[in-house]
Amino acid sequence: MKQTMIRKTCNVITGNRGTAIAWITATMMVCTNAHADSAVVDFTYSPSQSSMMSTVGMGIYDLKDTGPGFYVNGSLSGSPDSYYSTCYSCGSVKSTQQGAALFALGATFPLVTSDMHVPIYRTLHSYVGLGYGSLSGYAQYASSSSWYDYSSKDQSGVNVNGGLVFGFDGFALNVGVNSLSKTVYFGIGINTDKK
Repeated sequence: MKQTMIRKTCNVITGNRGTAIAWITATMMVCTNAHADSAVVDFTYSPSQSSMMSTVGMGIYDLKDTGPGFYVNGSLSGSPDSYYSTCYSCGSVKSTQQGAALFALGATFPLVTSDMHVPIYRTLHSYVGLGYGSLSGYAQYASSSSWYDYSSKDQSGVNVNGGLVFGFDGFALNVGVNSLSKTVYFGIGINTDKK
């Protein structure tokens, strides 16, 4: 019963976060699109790497042909399958993994603009920024196939974020890194090029 209540509470909190993220995204898109030469909204995916669980995320990038622009992005992991918050008398740890909640904001910089006429892609922008991240630890014990909270693997702190956005006609591809989780992510999104 206790685990059911915890999961239901987490689902309600996640739903509220989703609504807040949607409002922030809409506001940022309107503001960004008013000042940028192009804007990109993308969805990202980071596959499982080492002991890190996979994450999904999104970002908004203000891409200018001259001078720096602004960006904000973030990503989240879910809980592992068969997750319970506590384990009583579980024995020794068999396996561990971490889930991430990462956020960053910073500046974008043009490397290749649409007037340069390069083959394949129209624009290329780099981005670099700082943010905050939190890693949650999970353990699987010898006596169980389920995953449980494991606070000795919890970690939080500054997250340095950076990457490249390749702009095409109508869409963009993104590849980036997060320092706190030591992971690479890939994204695809909508490119609203004004030229």
